[in-house]
Amino acid sequence: MGNVKRQHKDTMFRGWFKIPQNFLHLLKHCKGDTTLTTDDIELFDLESVVIIRGRRNDVSFITKDNRLIILIEHQSSLNPNMAFRLFLYYMELLHLWIKSNSEINLYGNSKIENFPLPEFYVAYNGEKPLEEEFSTFKLDYGGVKVEVEVKILDIHFENLEDTRPDNALAGYSFFYKVFDDGLQAGLSNEEAFVKAREESMSRGYLKDFINKEEFIMDYKDHLFDYDIQLRLQGEARGKAKEAEENILLAMKYDSSNALIEEIAKKANISAARLDELRASTETKDTGVA
Repeated sequence: MGNVKRQHKDTMFRGWFKIPQNFLHLLKHCKGDTTLTTDDIELFDLESVVIIRGRRNDVSFITKDNRLIILIEHQSSLNPNMAFRLFLYYMELLHLWIKSNSEINLYGNSKIENFPLPEFYVAYNGEKPLEEEFSTFKLDYGGVKVEVEVKILDIHFENLEDTRPDNALAGYSFFYKVFDDGLQAGLSNEEAFVKAREESMSRGYLKDFINKEEFIMDYKDHLFDYDIQLRLQGEARGKAKEAEENILLAMKYDSSNALIEEIAKKANISAARLDELRASTETKDTGVA
C-alpha cells in the first residue's frame, strides 16, 4: 500500500506545487521568507525525462536572478543518498538549460558563464520523526571537489506555522493528514480519500484543485484500483488455500496425479509448491516430526 500511496502523493505534490503561487507558499516554509513573486519564477523541470529508476525531480523553478530551486517530496524514510540524487537532478536540469540556450556551445572555446546555481530542499511528511535538518554529499578525489547540502523541511500539518485555508502547503498537508489518519483507523484507500476530500472542502483547503477531473482520475488510478487489486488478491489467496486443501485430501486418498495436477493448474499452484505438499503428507504418514 505504501508504494501506491507514495505515487499518489508524488503526483498530487507535482500537480499542486507546479502552480507558481502555490510553489511560493512551499518555498516560504523552506526559506523562512522570500521576496520572490510569481513574476520572478518560471517552471523549469524535466517533465518526461526519466532519471534514477524511473523517478523525476518533483518541482523545480528557475528564477530571474538565475537560481535553480529544486524541491522533492519524500514520504516514508529519509534516503541517505538524497543529496546525491538531487545533485544528479541538478546536472540533468543544467544539461536541459544548456540545450535551451542556443547561444551556448558546451564544446566550444568559450567558457560558460552565469549558469543557474541550485538550491535544494526536501519536503518531508513521512511517518517517522524528522531527525536531521540537512542531507549532504561530498566528493573530494584527485583534485575534484563537490559538496552538496540539502535542507530538509517537515511539512506535517501540525508543524506548520501558517495553516490558513489560502496557504497551499497547509491544504496539501491537511489533506494527507486526514487521509493517513483514515488509513490508520482501518479505512480503505477509497474511504480515506473521500473523508480527506470532504474535510478539506469543509475547511476551505485546496480550492480550485480538489474538484478537478484530473485530481479525481489520478486518485482512481492510484488508490481505488489498488483497493480492487487487494480484494482480488485476497480472493485469489482464498481460492489457492481451498485448492491446496483439496490437493492434500486427494493425496491422502491416493488419487491420481492427473487429478492433483489439474487442481493445481486451475489454482496456479506451482510444481515446487506441489512437491512441498507431497512432502508434508509423507512426513505425516511416516510420523516424522
